[in-house]
Amino acid sequence: MVAAFNSRFSASFKGDHLAGSARWLSTNSDDPDDLSDSDLAATPHAVTPGAGGLAQSALSPINIPEFFPNVPVIAINRNPVFPKFVKLIEVTDPNLIALLKRKVDLRQPYAGVFMKRSDSNTSEVVSNIDDIYPVGTFVQIHELQDLGDRIRMIVMAHRRIRILKQIDESSPAEPSAVKKNGRKKRSRRLNGQPSVTSDADAKAESLDAADSSETAEPAAAADAQTVVVAKPNPVLMVETENIVHEEFIENQEIKALTQEIVKTIRDIISMNSLYREPILQLMHSGQKIVDNPVFLSDLGGTLSGADSTELQQILEEKNIPNRLYLSLSLLKKEYELSKLQQKIGKEVEEKVKQQHRKFMLNEQLKIIKKELGLEKDDKDAIVEKFRGKIKDLTIPAHVQEVIDEELNKLSLLDNHSSEFSVTRNYLDWLTSMPWGVSSEENLDLKRATEVLDEDHYGMEDVKKRILEFIAVSQLKGHTQGKILCFYGPPGVGKTSIAKSIARALNRQVNGGSSS
Repeated sequence: MVAAFNSRFSASFKGDHLAGSARWLSTNSDDPDDLSDSDLAATPHAVTPGAGGLAQSALSPINIPEFFPNVPVIAINRNPVFPKFVKLIEVTDPNLIALLKRKVDLRQPYAGVFMKRSDSNTSEVVSNIDDIYPVGTFVQIHELQDLGDRIRMIVMAHRRIRILKQIDESSPAEPSAVKKNGRKKRSRRLNGQPSVTSDADAKAESLDAADSSETAEPAAAADAQTVVVAKPNPVLMVETENIVHEEFIENQEIKALTQEIVKTIRDIISMNSLYREPILQLMHSGQKIVDNPVFLSDLGGTLSGADSTELQQILEEKNIPNRLYLSLSLLKKEYELSKLQQKIGKEVEEKVKQQHRKFMLNEQLKIIKKELGLEKDDKDAIVEKFRGKIKDLTIPAHVQEVIDEELNKLSLLDNHSSEFSVTRNYLDWLTSMPWGVSSEENLDLKRATEVLDEDHYGMEDVKKRILEFIAVSQLKGHTQGKILCFYGPPGVGKTSIAKSIARALNRQVNGGSSS
């Protein structure tokens, strides 16, 4: 939300400093031909090459018309543009780009910015006028950059407007023709020649009119026979009216509201320094913040990161005390959110500090004990423990080679790596085996039968398979090469049967229960 707010102020509140190499002059007349000679000399072309090869136009607000009903529609998401504030907008729709460029060429760099009703609607041009809120802001395009497939604009809002109806935009050929004729008239005016149409031009116009009248009747007949279903036109131009707020008296209630809003903004700035720079830009721009309740209510909506419906409610409210109440409530929510954010940040920072402090103390303690000879390194202690377990065992040469290799590998690994744990578990298993420890086997079937019947009742199938295994081993003279596997849920007697087999064969049991 703070990043979005900073983007609104990225190029804002520079006043007349936004004017660059191109200067836009507005007149009271909509006819491009009604420009004086001084206007023609001072007005350059609309687009000039900018930095990096980008086409850009710098526009300077001079005289904003008080009533400009027909404006292009720029539909945005999430954050509306409040009056006296600036927003950076990018447009990629080709039809809207062409319309905005044509308006700029006609020295009418104005548009209407309206917020979409649905935040999930990503289209830049809405197909129905009901898809946008009827109340928006009248903006002036201060700067326009042509980036090829899209344009980037810096717009400044001036007042609130309401949509009356959708209007159809004329084809692009008409303004160009007017512009061409206007250039001819202006060139004649500059050369001191009267603006008179020649006889040849008059004859050409009469011939064109005759041709058009001849082709009109067949075309009308064809249209009468063909039924065409018209598609809904995208909302590009609308007719609007200005919204004026209700008259108010600066009584004690309004003064208290403004003071409370200013206090809340100061509290938010003290907790979140990201708001400080935009507020300083407002102060340096000469905007009256404390003494202007209208501007202060809009400032509260701009600073807030509330839902789009709540922000639109501030934009549509005409009663200034009610608008101040709405703005104050959103600022209070933002203040509570900043407090919660600061609290969470402090808790996380304190937890990290405690963990870091504990880690540092443990490391210092280990180093001190190691220097005094009271304790060895963890890896050295683990290696010594494994070597102590196999010290009195008779280990085969190939097994001893594997154990030594794993111990050297363990001493080089980091204690916190996953491979360290795997190597440690493998060494624990290798050193736990009873290498070189054996006992004299007893393969007597009679004793085995007695032991099994003594320890277990029933399970004749299991006992029969065990006795078959012992009988085969007795014939072969050893039990190597075969393994009996017992499986089943926990508690059915797998471990107890293994202990009975070990007692019958005069062997020691190694390991515990496993499910």
